Amino acid sequence: MRALPSRPREGLGERAPHPLHSHRREGPRIDPIESDPDLTDARVRAVPFPSDATWLNTEQPLRLDAELQGHVVVLDFWTYCCINCLHVLPVLSRLEQHFAEEPVAVIGVHSAKFLTEKDPQHIRRALQRLHVQHPVVVDSDQKLWQQYAVRAWPTLVLIDAEGTVREQISGEIDEATLRAKIQALLEEGRDLDRLAPLPFDHRPDPSADEHTLFYPGKVEADERFLYIADSGHHRLLVTDHHGRVQRVVGGERGVGLADGRFDTCAFNDPQGMSSNGTRLYIADRGNHALRALDLDLFWVETLAGTGECGRSRGAQDPSRPREIALRSPWDVQQVGDHVLIAMAGSHQIWLWDEQEKAIGAWAGTGAEGHADGPLQEAAFAQPSGLCLAGPWVMVADAEISSVRAIDLQQGEVQTVVGRGLFDFGDVDGEGDDVLLQHPMDVALLGETLYVADTYNHKIKAIDLRSRRTQTVFGGGEEALLDEPAGLCAVGERLLVADTNHHRVLWADPTDGSLTPLELTGL
Repeated sequence: MRALPSRPREGLGERAPHPLHSHRREGPRIDPIESDPDLTDARVRAVPFPSDATWLNTEQPLRLDAELQGHVVVLDFWTYCCINCLHVLPVLSRLEQHFAEEPVAVIGVHSAKFLTEKDPQHIRRALQRLHVQHPVVVDSDQKLWQQYAVRAWPTLVLIDAEGTVREQISGEIDEATLRAKIQALLEEGRDLDRLAPLPFDHRPDPSADEHTLFYPGKVEADERFLYIADSGHHRLLVTDHHGRVQRVVGGERGVGLADGRFDTCAFNDPQGMSSNGTRLYIADRGNHALRALDLDLFWVETLAGTGECGRSRGAQDPSRPREIALRSPWDVQQVGDHVLIAMAGSHQIWLWDEQEKAIGAWAGTGAEGHADGPLQEAAFAQPSGLCLAGPWVMVADAEISSVRAIDLQQGEVQTVVGRGLFDFGDVDGEGDDVLLQHPMDVALLGETLYVADTYNHKIKAIDLRSRRTQTVFGGGEEALLDEPAGLCAVGERLLVADTNHHRVLWADPTDGSLTPLELTGL
């Protein structure tokens, strides 16, 4: 197998051991099931919800001793930036369906990490974008978090039909295990004649899905087309450079994992894309899959992934990519005959070898953190955006609010701006003084790196020579930009996915203007 090219725009370098070889062994398991023994054994009463709490996805506030009395309750302590929390949400959704005729209630407790996540309106938009149907109580001051002695996102608390805390589980839990725990509490409540006679009933907030685009995640461009990941609609739009829609890829059959023609294929929350003019690589985030679109036939195929969320940091056999369960691929970037994948769920950069049809971890240990150094010793935290900058790959490392740089020639990771998991803010300036807030994408235009500073509602520019950072679009006003998550360079302008405004914009650095891309032909 061949090594990753040291000079991306000049083809392959000299032969060397393939970068996937170092990750052939299976990595350690992550997110173990951990029960809190104090809560499991002590049988303490559940803490009531604050009377003045803000509730979402329900017509009225809920009380454990009233509306939820006699129910088995699953409290999900989460925050919408956290990839592990996002992995738990579909598990809870399936369990809600499984127990739809039983007195089982899933209640989200949104205990924010970032400042932007404290705003109930942003939480409401996240619920729509993530298709969350159960009630959510806003815990932005983390009162419930502290009262339940929660220590990590995500954490589940199981409450029996008598209102007693029975178990606290940190991390991602196996679906079958959680189903069995809920079933056991139901049977116990039934034996004690404590169950409510009717299943849990609530009405979620109506969806705002009345837009041409619905929470677009990423954008991409080549000489022929613009590509928009219409993530909330589970589809891709292929347009010309004037916004005239040429193809709608996926979406007709709703969410799913299906290959084939553009009008019969299916995606689940597609995100980043990378085009070489004849083939479009796609990070199909919700399907945990790497997909490809033939740009002549408009035919979709799955290159890697099983459709299930993986639990490992490394690939067991890189040569069998359809048997490897990936973890939330969020962006892709072609480099010669390879495609780099921002594997947000395993905090790594993975690599797809187009010639060998192999995939595996390439950079990052898999431990969530901020560590520079050689590829196999570096640590990332939810990498979500990639772009090429000469012999460098730039990374939007979202959870540590950082921009990282991978030197393809030296095989090392460096930090451009950013510090650590809880070092975030909105500070322009030079070098280590700069603070971002959960950046989701990067794009190179000329010699300037542009960053989607997502939770600051801004686009910032970094001079890569001086590391000076300044705001160029947005100004922090949500009327201008609201959680922009995607960027790409097109000529002398940027194409921006203004995610929470359900639109795509042209951003012109020469005059600072933001102009909507008018989509026609749908």
